[in-house]
Amino acid sequence: MGEVKTMRTHRVRSVLLAFAMLGPVALTGPAAYGQSQSINGTIRGRVADPSGAAIAGATVTVTNASVGFTRTVTTGNDGYYVLVNLPLGEYTVNITSTGFSPLKVSGVNLNAGTEAVIDGDLKVGTADTAVTVEASIASIDPTNLNVQRTLTQTEIENVPLTSRNPYNFIVFQPGVSGHPNPELGIPRTLNTNGLMDRINYQMDGMVNTEADRTGLRLFPIGNIFVKEVQTVSNSFAPEYGWTTGDVYNVISNSGANDFHGTYQFIKRWVDATAYPLLQNKVTSPTKPNLILEDHSFNFGGPVKKDKLFFFGSYEHVLRGSPAPVTITAANATAIGLAASELVPAPGLLHGTFADVRTDYNINEKNSIFLRYNYFRNSFPFNTQVGGINATSAGVDFKDRAHVFGLQWISTISNSLVNEFRFSVPFRSNTHFAGPSTGKGPAIVISNIAAFNGSSNAGDQYSDKQPSGSENISYVRGPHTIKAGFVLSQLQNRQRLVSFNRYTFATVQAYLNAKNGTDPYGYANYASQTDLNGIGYTSLFYGGYAQDTWQLSPRLTAVYGIRYDRFSSPQANSSALYPDSRKFNVPNTNFAPRLGFSYRATNTTTLKVSAGIFYQQTPTNLWFNALNLDGSNRTSSFTYIGGASGTPGRPAFPTIPASGSGATQNVTTINPNIKNEYTWNVNAQVTQQLTNHISATIGYIMSNGRNLPWMHNINVIPTGATLADGRPIFSAPVNSSTRYDPRFDQVNRVESGANSSFNAMFTNVTMSPMRGMQFNASYTWSHVISDAPEVNTFEQNLGVSNTLNRKFDRGNSSVNRPNAFNLSAVLEPQFNVSNRVGREIANHNMLAILGNISSGDQANILASNATFYFDGSTGSVGRPSFVGRNSARGPSITQIDARYTRTFPKIKDRFAPTFLLEANNLLNSNNVSTLAITQPVNASTGIANGATTTTRTTVLEQRIVQWGAAIRF
Repeated sequence: MGEVKTMRTHRVRSVLLAFAMLGPVALTGPAAYGQSQSINGTIRGRVADPSGAAIAGATVTVTNASVGFTRTVTTGNDGYYVLVNLPLGEYTVNITSTGFSPLKVSGVNLNAGTEAVIDGDLKVGTADTAVTVEASIASIDPTNLNVQRTLTQTEIENVPLTSRNPYNFIVFQPGVSGHPNPELGIPRTLNTNGLMDRINYQMDGMVNTEADRTGLRLFPIGNIFVKEVQTVSNSFAPEYGWTTGDVYNVISNSGANDFHGTYQFIKRWVDATAYPLLQNKVTSPTKPNLILEDHSFNFGGPVKKDKLFFFGSYEHVLRGSPAPVTITAANATAIGLAASELVPAPGLLHGTFADVRTDYNINEKNSIFLRYNYFRNSFPFNTQVGGINATSAGVDFKDRAHVFGLQWISTISNSLVNEFRFSVPFRSNTHFAGPSTGKGPAIVISNIAAFNGSSNAGDQYSDKQPSGSENISYVRGPHTIKAGFVLSQLQNRQRLVSFNRYTFATVQAYLNAKNGTDPYGYANYASQTDLNGIGYTSLFYGGYAQDTWQLSPRLTAVYGIRYDRFSSPQANSSALYPDSRKFNVPNTNFAPRLGFSYRATNTTTLKVSAGIFYQQTPTNLWFNALNLDGSNRTSSFTYIGGASGTPGRPAFPTIPASGSGATQNVTTINPNIKNEYTWNVNAQVTQQLTNHISATIGYIMSNGRNLPWMHNINVIPTGATLADGRPIFSAPVNSSTRYDPRFDQVNRVESGANSSFNAMFTNVTMSPMRGMQFNASYTWSHVISDAPEVNTFEQNLGVSNTLNRKFDRGNSSVNRPNAFNLSAVLEPQFNVSNRVGREIANHNMLAILGNISSGDQANILASNATFYFDGSTGSVGRPSFVGRNSARGPSITQIDARYTRTFPKIKDRFAPTFLLEANNLLNSNNVSTLAITQPVNASTGIANGATTTTRTTVLEQRIVQWGAAIRF
């Protein structure tokens, strides 16, 4: 119903269009490859004579032969040089100066966002006495203060990925823990600096973050066009923003001076795949449909050598994603569910990816790349499947995305480099009732069964985010100064799900309602109807300035400040509820950052950094207030069960003809809300053990402030309390029970919740050496917070005591004290004299991914009484004196592996390979979620019985796949 738009929308469109058209036009200078500084590399260093004195005017030339890229600079009076915005790949660095022997440093590998320090210690001599050395790979990034990780192209192409979902690589970042996703979505319950799913998703440094809720990527990506993955999780420089957690940046592949490509086919070996952990073998003795077939190919190369390159790729994934149902046979019989309701929901994902990219070195002054991505997904039984959900509770899903991206880089001089980026991603998706979805009303028996209909159908979502950024880098002596700004318009349209749902506390309560004995004995009846949805537009922008200052040959400082503003759409000035008539937009989001890196020796580096980091506002904060403002635009109401006689209260299974006469629920925002931020500190010591091996030990502290939380502000306490002091409220709506009796729930989002994250981590990296590449990280951490998460993809909960947030202070839902991950690509080389023996012994690769972590935190909830009423949190809560997230699930152990055999090349060009890979090779019983209930005294809330536990999981048992590929 009604579009929320203003003249500002049209003005911003004009600004963005002019920005896109005129931004690159004024850029001049020597050629630079089409990458953003945030996604490519830097080489810096100092040139000195044998006594250590600086050599001014020395010539430094870097060359990347794969793309025909060369750049030359000269050292300043202090001997320093810096080359920024270098395309990724392997470099040779040549340093020359009159009177000294030339120095050639080979094998300088730049990955996304990295810096290599190549100091030139020249010896007295002539051109005939040139010195050639190999770069010390382990010493790369001594000036980078981030806690970060870059997965290289070798890892991307060879590690096991049975899900075909590159977003799962995020769990291999030090300090991060979570569960990989077997589908194409985000990994689950990620711990990012102690907060849930705080991720700034990017592709080639451009926006890929969904606007409505925290923690969602905007569009899926195909592994076939991923070159590298850059993750940055703590205390990053001011050029990174809009997240309190992690930056996850996918680098797309590109063409080069040689033709290269891959065709790959992967198929699931169903017979070798294990029976699902939680599937009911009595009701479903047949193994579910675990099919997977993946066809993918890419091809790239030069159109004109050193000038124009192309790259294209395509991938299609067909995957069965059955979700085991955990409803017990006894409960199913009592409820009256047919056996067909208990089989795993036969989800079958059809995903298609396409990517086309062109890189063009226009002239010696400008370079550009253009990229287009397409994605399509059709997925029956996508949501509300498995666990306590019978097949009649599931819904289907469709998803589409189109993405255009452009980057233009130029330099005004050897010391002044400009970069411009512009992208237009668009995504549209919907959940809808499929052929097997029940006609309703939806029925939920808490922690036992959900059936007869869904609470997740009927929504629609579209997200279009035209955005641009401008960055300029200036090198002056020991200073590398960078400044820039970003502007993004978020054009959203949403329609909420529509449903009618009865919730019962016990099976017997449901049976009593079903047979007519007690048709009002449900815990609550909830209804929501959104026929049209709403469109709205937000504007996000920000800017920064930073300096990397080489204070001495061994000491570097990185400092600067960032400012961001997340402007809301226009509020509805006629909203029925007052707090929804105007939105407060905080304008004090200044984020200073400071860090130091000190090379104590040539093999030891110490780093310390601190700063403030603001989180991008999820647009659902405003959408919910626009859509649920009490005006019945979207009809949303709840009735609490119990005695009959309340006007309008339905008798089970009645669905009221209209919600117009019902007392509406409201979602609104505190007029003084502020933006969420963290202040972070990290300290690291990195020791280079050999030329290829380094180890890091570090400490991270991240304190969340102004975190959003939600409570019902409309309920009046009765005066009675539970044994632990929590107030009890009355369900009927009238002037003595509600501050504003026009409404039932008024769920208001506030700011001011806090979190505290402390972590110690160790990381060991072995860079490519004789076919060996290895990275392992262990993190010990503890997270506490004083409110559940709000407006994240995985959680949107109110506090348990609407009058006192201290009752929720406890372990965070993402608290995992121990987390270990590793990735390894091992292809040892053997020197065998016999040709046949040498062929057999070599070209065998083993790749391993490992995740071992503490189990997830879990709540204990009351099972038998509506002893506490606050509509924002439901009709049941924790037993008295039981803290939030006081239980923990079993530990998680998942080891994935892939074996690849490469056969002799065909016509010296095509290399056929065979692969065999396994997810959860050890077939560990990984339960990720526990739903724990316990009976309580209805008056005091004190537990008076044993706990009952229901297990669910987002993880899989052993999955085995085989495949073949041809690479050239």
